[in-house]
This record gives sequence, structure tokens and C-alpha cells, in this order.
Amino acid sequence: LPVRRACYGVLRFIMESGAQGCEIIVSGKLRGQRAKAMKFIDGLMIHSGNPVNDYVQYAVR
Repeated sequence: LPVRRACYGVLRFIMESGAQGCEIIVSGKLRGQRAKAMKFIDGLMIHSGNPVNDYVQYAVR
């Protein structure tokens, strides 16, 4: 399964579950020998300030 298609599927699932926003970052050897990072963003994401600690959930896998 291509990386881009899998990420968009996960992004759509998260947004349909009721999230206000989502950001997925995938890094590593994606297509060729060179490492690369891809970012997929949908909805509203806050990145700074105190509300980040209250409202944003992180998951690393």
C-alpha cells in the first residue's frame, strides 16, 4: 500500500471520528533510497501556547 494513500485513509478515519484537526508526519525511506518526511494536515491544529497542553493529544508509533 502506498504511504500517501495509507496516511490519507488514517487522516479521514480520524476526522470522521470527530476530531477538530489532525496532523500526521511520516519520515524515513518512503520511495527510494533517500530518507524523506511527509506531512498530512487536516482541520484546525494549534501549535503554540498553553492550550496545546490541554487540547492536543500526541501519539508516536
